[in-house]
Amino acid sequence: MIRNVTVYIDNNPGEIENTFRCGFIVTENIDGEENYFNDLIDQSEYYLLRDLVSDIAGILKVRKRDIMVNA
Repeated sequence: MIRNVTVYIDNNPGEIENTFRCGFIVTENIDGEENYFNDLIDQSEYYLLRDLVSDIAGILKVRKRDIMVNA
């Protein structure tokens, strides 16, 4: 079971102005083990962080409040 999720934003600017992309994601389970995901989200560009968080919450089946974005 996933305890928390950290999302790291891609440092490269998106192709569309004022957008951002997910760089990689780190999940931590209840035992403290971490898993890294480089391609969980494709190169989709987002205007709002909440949209990215919603997509990740749906894919990983976690609560939105368990997701932290490191921008």
